[in-house]
Amino acid sequence: MRTIVFCLLILQISFASAERPLSAKPELSWQLRQRADLEYLASEELRGRGVQDESIDLAAEFIANRFTEIGLNTALFDGQPFQTLEVPIGARAGAVEENFVRLQIDSPNITNLDITESLNSGMNPLAIGSSKGKASGELAFVGYGITAPNLNYDDYANLNVRGKVVIVLRKEPGANDPESCFDGVNSTDHAFFQTKIKNAIRHGAVAVLLVNDPDSIAKNVLAAEDQLQRESARVEQLKQQLADLPKGAVNLHEHLLKRIEQATAIREGRLHERRISERGVLAVGEAGGSTVTVAIERDDDSKQTQDSKRTQDSKQTKSIPVISIARDTVDRLLTQTMNMTVAEIEAKIDDKIGDNYPPQSSLLDGVHVDISVELKAANSRTSNVIAELPGRGLLANETIVLGAHYDHVGMGGYASLAPGTVAVHNGADDNASGTVAMMAAAKLVTEQLREVESHRRVVFIAFTAEERGLLGSKHYVRYPRFSLESTIAMINLDMVGRLRDNELTVYGTGSGSDLESMVDQTNERYRFQLNKVATGYGPSDHQSFYEAGIPVLFFFTGLHNDYHRPSDDFSKIDYGGLTRITDMVCDVACQLAMQSERPTYAETEKRVTIRRQLTVFMGVQLIEQDDHVVIAAVSPDGPAEEAGLRAGDRFDRLGKQVMKTQTDLMDALRRYNPGDDVKVRVTRQTERIEATVRLEAK
Repeated sequence: MRTIVFCLLILQISFASAERPLSAKPELSWQLRQRADLEYLASEELRGRGVQDESIDLAAEFIANRFTEIGLNTALFDGQPFQTLEVPIGARAGAVEENFVRLQIDSPNITNLDITESLNSGMNPLAIGSSKGKASGELAFVGYGITAPNLNYDDYANLNVRGKVVIVLRKEPGANDPESCFDGVNSTDHAFFQTKIKNAIRHGAVAVLLVNDPDSIAKNVLAAEDQLQRESARVEQLKQQLADLPKGAVNLHEHLLKRIEQATAIREGRLHERRISERGVLAVGEAGGSTVTVAIERDDDSKQTQDSKRTQDSKQTKSIPVISIARDTVDRLLTQTMNMTVAEIEAKIDDKIGDNYPPQSSLLDGVHVDISVELKAANSRTSNVIAELPGRGLLANETIVLGAHYDHVGMGGYASLAPGTVAVHNGADDNASGTVAMMAAAKLVTEQLREVESHRRVVFIAFTAEERGLLGSKHYVRYPRFSLESTIAMINLDMVGRLRDNELTVYGTGSGSDLESMVDQTNERYRFQLNKVATGYGPSDHQSFYEAGIPVLFFFTGLHNDYHRPSDDFSKIDYGGLTRITDMVCDVACQLAMQSERPTYAETEKRVTIRRQLTVFMGVQLIEQDDHVVIAAVSPDGPAEEAGLRAGDRFDRLGKQVMKTQTDLMDALRRYNPGDDVKVRVTRQTERIEATVRLEAK
């Protein structure tokens, strides 16, 4: 079905693609390859291409193979296309012997207990806590660890936990109760990890043992099982491919053996992840990547620790160790000390007395706890993937760069806009779309320049770690394979797969001489509705080059509601639009490669507004008159008519923004989503009228 739809999309490509004097029309087979490449890069198998995940290496190898097939020179770094770099990815657990929890009961009234939970089995240190620390002493159970006097709830009431380790439950009371004072079934700030840790510090606790909740455990187990099944299927598929190989395919045989070894190791890792997910143990960074601290009054008689820092106002910032501990272990402990399981305690808290939830906190007499945590800065080794089309003739020693980042945000967490979601963030538009457009353009540029006697070197770069702060492109600029002095321009492709209303944004048109006119002339063939932005700055890899004094162009189809969410999937890509953009970029790249004069770098404004796609419909047509706009017509039964707006009204304001041109209105509407209510002000003859318009989906 998807292949049929794609073929129809190809037949419906805009008339603008028909006139193609510079780049040859791509073969249908290559367009199909472009779609297949995008589906692979955005597949579940690659798990979101996060730099912290082994699967990003599969994406890098895939891109390198495409470069080789095209015929580009990939022997750039010790015979390989990979420019490696180390990327900081937060915290990781330190030595096994420095990470443990030991719980002991030695009391004549309670059955003895001695449990030690070790790293990545029954416990993990969490990055929201101290990077290093030990604690020993008494233990207290403090329920959800919440102090909310306005809700008549306090887990710490009548309980002195100063100097003690505390056990804290995840979430908050009445999580499934629509009538809960904690905002019904929605989470309040009291459910956040940071809030709980800060509250524990303020009450004098020296460490927190965090217990996961059943719903989160079930969700994590489901995700882990899904990943395990996918990896198992991939191993079997690779084994079948190996079995089907002809006897003489020696190189491919070795390649498949290596992939099977890698996939098998990944599968074993997923199996272990499922086991610890079943016990409710969180990953090191799953509760957040930044250490939670609280400013407290400093005790002048106390020594400052590694995790405490004196401030000018005689306060110190304090953090404490935070550990995710297996729920079944806490079950055993509380069954012997409180005669209830964790689930029974949760149910007892949820059993309201009147309108209030009754806390079940308690000091755990007879229990001794020893904990130790050690976290270290974690780095991931990853690579830019680089290939060269060598130059020829008089221009051979100059370079243009055509690039796109291939990394994304993995399974969520860092940079995800779906907080708390553990799922593959496929990154089809961001930026599998730019990556496949760059690879397709590499083939087209190679074909177009094949018979040209004099042209510049064209370097194609798939950047890594863009989502971590443009680290891949910054690394290249710092350690360029070809000198920056000879690099005359850089073209960047990022999020080019969601063409809407034929609008294509091109940044950097003012970053170098004649770039704007080049873009305009090229667009006469493609007839995009261009939004040209002069600045060479912006949150993508072109900025690294622009800051190094190189003119840039950045092609972009706009932000959308799937950005950095699991819903950025390949089924939402406009493949016809992607093909047209690829073709236009190829034409621009060929012109830059062939023209005799190099563009002169120009300073531009540093402030950048990233353009968002227009997703709402108001139902008005405007005409511009001097310094204001007038409603020429309203759509029957549309939002504007429903709000009482009429043709002939002068459109004064939308929200707080004054409307002087049609562009003002379109730009203002980009900030809203379908269903939003927006206040407008119009003037009808001499009367000012204010109305509220409920915007509809476009």
